[in-house]
Amino acid sequence: MHYPGSTRLGTYYELVSYALPEGEVLGLAEARQTLADIPLTNDEADVLALLDESVIHQLRTLDWVDESQLRDDPAQPLVHWWWHLGKVRAGTYPVERLPESLRASYRPKKTVFA
Repeated sequence: MHYPGSTRLGTYYELVSYALPEGEVLGLAEARQTLADIPLTNDEADVLALLDESVIHQLRTLDWVDESQLRDDPAQPLVHWWWHLGKVRAGTYPVERLPESLRASYRPKKTVFA
C-alpha cells in the first residue's frame, strides 16, 4: 500500500499496519522516536497522526498484543507516550499527556458486567 508523505514514515507504517495487528510491538517506540526527532511536512504529520491514533486504538482493543514487549522506559519523558506503551495498554497513562488528537482513542476499556 502506498501512503502519503515520504518513506521516512515507512518503518513506522509497516510496524503499525502489519506487526502490531499480529501482536508484535518490538521496534515501535524506536521508529516513532525517529519521527519525533525530524521535521515533517504537513502531509507527513497528518499521516503520522493517523498512525499514532491506530497505535492507541490497537493497544487498547487487541487482546493478543504481546505483554512482554510492553516494557515502559521510565527514563523517557511522559510526553513521549510511545515509550510508555505498557501504561497506554493498561489505561494508566495520564490522558492529559497525550496530544489532544489521541485522547478520544485512549478511552478506557469498558467493563462488562454479567
